[in-house]
Amino acid sequence: MPEIITEPVNPEKKKGGKHRYLIYLSLVIVVTGLSLFLALKDDFQNTTAALRNSDWRYLLLIIGLVIFSYLVDGLIIFFFSRLYTRRYRYHQGLATSMVGAFFNGVTPSASGGQIMQVYTMRKQGVEPSNGASIMVMSFILYQIVLIIFGTIAVSLKWQLLVQIGTFDINIGTFSIKSIPIILLTFIGFALNISVILLLFLMSYSHKFHNLIMHFGIGFLAKIKIIKNPDRLRESLRIQVENFKIELRRLQSNIPFTILIMLLFAISLISKYCIPWVAGIALDAFNGTATGNISIQSFWDAVFLSSYHQMITGLIPLPGSAGVSEYFFLVVFQGYYNDYANTVAAQIVWRTAIFHLVMLVSGLITAFYRSSPKEHIEKANRQTFIDLQMQTYEERKRSADTLYETARLSRKEVQRKLKNIGAVVNPLTIKSPLDEVENEAMLSDGKKDKSKKPKPKAVKKVKAAGKKPKAKKPIVDDAWDNIDIKG
Repeated sequence: MPEIITEPVNPEKKKGGKHRYLIYLSLVIVVTGLSLFLALKDDFQNTTAALRNSDWRYLLLIIGLVIFSYLVDGLIIFFFSRLYTRRYRYHQGLATSMVGAFFNGVTPSASGGQIMQVYTMRKQGVEPSNGASIMVMSFILYQIVLIIFGTIAVSLKWQLLVQIGTFDINIGTFSIKSIPIILLTFIGFALNISVILLLFLMSYSHKFHNLIMHFGIGFLAKIKIIKNPDRLRESLRIQVENFKIELRRLQSNIPFTILIMLLFAISLISKYCIPWVAGIALDAFNGTATGNISIQSFWDAVFLSSYHQMITGLIPLPGSAGVSEYFFLVVFQGYYNDYANTVAAQIVWRTAIFHLVMLVSGLITAFYRSSPKEHIEKANRQTFIDLQMQTYEERKRSADTLYETARLSRKEVQRKLKNIGAVVNPLTIKSPLDEVENEAMLSDGKKDKSKKPKPKAVKKVKAAGKKPKAKKPIVDDAWDNIDIKG
């Protein structure tokens, strides 16, 4: 197993890490409050009246949908973990899901959730190497589901996207007018595709791999966009190799892979449909062209939420604070019957999927005994990459073994089905010659066994003075040795 040169963890660094996430959390609160003020200042009375008159039963349904989505996320982690240990329980997967939700919400680009989930699973009895595999496989399947949703949203709901129109950016004296929302949507969609496509091409195309590693990164370093090209090359190499490993593992169990993708789709739909339920609660669909209480408006809300995710994914702010609220008003501007109901729906939606989630997940992270309270300074993307580097050899060995076992099993099943089909379905024999060949095929195994000579016993001669090599024990101490500079 490759080792990483590490240094003792500096107490000052630990303190700085905790302060950093307190700053992130404060930033989320301040920016969210500012965006709420800007949304309410134009029509405060009508918006608050819409919230007061909303149907509380549908508001409870919205909370239920959010809870259901995280129950599904916990089920995904539970299913993955049970591949490695039979002692893992569902409540542990649910707690791990909530820990990930909290750290994703307080770190830029949701970069801290994966490594904190690995640490939580380690304390729950899942080895760090297996936890890293779970997170990489989960990421691959989640991105594939996002791409499927984005493809359907862009291709089948093109008119819905065109109707959104444009928006303006005004920052002091700096102003950009009439920016088409369709442009940002396509950029976000291309980014979602490029993540998987880049890893796939670099994994299976040697020319493309060299092009990116040498010419692409080298060119960006020359024009001063990249400061440390060697570190980026190493990081990208590790991610590509881990993508290949975990993709082979997923290919070795196709039914399980399909099940996890289905669960991800259910989780996303339960979150994406919340703007539709909020519209029903606010009675905001009277006289609207796109929004109404129907199956079509349900899917319109799902696809509009997909557009929203593509856009906000471009902005690397903790929890997409401020950006998420603003672009909700832009994307859903024609979905409800007036601006006041649109702002009210945004408040209901954001409170349910973010603020309440952060409150509950923060409490779970603070009081759950397996949560990473003492290692929050390591909640970053680079720590997760280093963990993948340390556990690479062990995970590659297990993935290759699993893939070869599954491939041999499939061949054995196909051979048996072929032999059984020849006996059960005699109609497939079209001529006497075919019948003779079929009988010969069925009796082939018996003849080979009877005529096959027994292998002669071979005496093993031990070389004088040589002792058998002792196998090195596999030690999985990946987590404790990681310490990232900066």
